[in-house]
Amino acid sequence: MNRYKSLARIAADVIMILSLAWAPLWLFIIFAIAFAWFFAPYYENILWGLVLDSLYGLHSFYGLITALLIFVIIELLKKRTRI
Repeated sequence: MNRYKSLARIAADVIMILSLAWAPLWLFIIFAIAFAWFFAPYYENILWGLVLDSLYGLHSFYGLITALLIFVIIELLKKRTRI
């Protein structure tokens, strides 16, 4: 993996952690969609869904389900829109 791509991925993870802690939910979801679009397999979204659900959820897996749906939808859209 390219050095700059690794740094960009680490920066994206830091942004996700900060948005998870202090940003509203809609901004967190926009960041999750954007980073899933820019990075090839952004498996961290699954982790962010679990963390979001454990922090703010009522002992349910809706955060994980949302993260998985975002991941699958973005992966399908990337395959259809890239040449």
